[in-house]
Amino acid sequence: MKAPDIMTEKPTSSPSADDWSERLFSALDQSKFTPRHARLYLVVMLSHLTDGLDLLMLGVVLPGIIQTFQLAPSQAGLLASGTFIGMSIGAMFITYLADHIGRKKAILICIGLYSILSIAAGLAQSYQSLVVLRTLQGVGLGAEVPIVLTYVLEFMPARRRGALSAAAVSLWQFSGLLGAVIAIVVIPAFTWRGMFFIAAILSVVMMAFLAFIPESVRYLVKQGRVAEAERVVRRFSSVVPDDVAITRQHAPVPSASIRNLLRGRYLRFTLGAWIMSAAWGMAYFGVSVWLPSILIKMGFTQIHSFAYTAAITGFGATGVLVSGALMERIGRRATMATCFLIGGMSMIAWGSMTTPLGILFFGMLTTFAGTGGVAGCLFTYICEIYPTQYRASGSGLATVWQRIGGAIAPVVLGALVGSKGAMSDSFLLLGAILIGGAIAALLFTYETRGRSLEEITADLARA
Repeated sequence: MKAPDIMTEKPTSSPSADDWSERLFSALDQSKFTPRHARLYLVVMLSHLTDGLDLLMLGVVLPGIIQTFQLAPSQAGLLASGTFIGMSIGAMFITYLADHIGRKKAILICIGLYSILSIAAGLAQSYQSLVVLRTLQGVGLGAEVPIVLTYVLEFMPARRRGALSAAAVSLWQFSGLLGAVIAIVVIPAFTWRGMFFIAAILSVVMMAFLAFIPESVRYLVKQGRVAEAERVVRRFSSVVPDDVAITRQHAPVPSASIRNLLRGRYLRFTLGAWIMSAAWGMAYFGVSVWLPSILIKMGFTQIHSFAYTAAITGFGATGVLVSGALMERIGRRATMATCFLIGGMSMIAWGSMTTPLGILFFGMLTTFAGTGGVAGCLFTYICEIYPTQYRASGSGLATVWQRIGGAIAPVVLGALVGSKGAMSDSFLLLGAILIGGAIAALLFTYETRGRSLEEITADLARA
């Protein structure tokens, strides 16, 4: 059966334009996870891996950069913070662009930007130029994550939404383990510069594959490109749009203004998302940037610090997958609050450990729950609560607070690493921040489990 032309006048028995759009969305939501979904997801996720690698390898290249340019800890912290400042800019402006030019084009812009600048960073001849290049590279790195997760949430079947989003975050965190493993081979042979070149090559390869992915169906419909959206749905969905029954009222559509994020019912939940994002960002990026250096200061060799970093960060990626399953059973609020709390308590305990076994165990527990488990649910939740017309912008603004946390933490921890104080002070600070995130999760979140994106929008638009 041919789809009706919604741009022309139709008999009263034909579905309205709104009804037909709803059928397209419902066909996507109710579909099985088809082989086409799997191939699309694989391409997007491997591209997503390059973002994590470019960012999270900073921890393993930092000791070499410090040695090459004879940096003080405060200078090294500023290098890391510069990256996160750039990421804040990208998360704010390129995600806004994604709501106007499309998710696909924005993803390609992000990857193209950070791949070119990765080559330039590998060739940097001074500390100052490296700070500038990493800051500019951060613009692309910071926007890619919320845009990719927005794309995945808008495209994949509803019953797989949480698990697939969590798997995307897990793969991104897995890149920290991948970077540490690659560093064991590459840095002794090619120094820290080789890591930047490898990251750039992988990014360029993935751009070639991304050129063939379709645009988000929900974005196409909002732009009036319904015929194109229908073709995509018919290619990917196992459910025929013509056969979908209209069973719920249309979601009220908020006016397309980003100011709505701080109005009505959105105000409370936006503030909650920002608080949790900042708490997670300080803990996650603080550990990612400084863990190898902290381990070296504690007496580990460089190779052993890389191996411990790989194990600890890898376990965090496992925590993301577990939280992906957990949030579909007990909900987003309970999952985030529990993971924040366990992560905070184990972070404090981690700082008091003096034996290799204790350091490894509590490090893995902290990343499993506090940075991995939280991330698997938090990134999904942030993308779910905003309507299509500013979903990328809304998730991007929340991501800005993650990057702000990431900019603050390296400087603060760099000062602590360079001081004569106890290393446990660093862990105590980050643990308290994670516990604060647990409180925000309990008080300032909206439960999205089991609801379609349109149903969430309808509920939150009732101010």
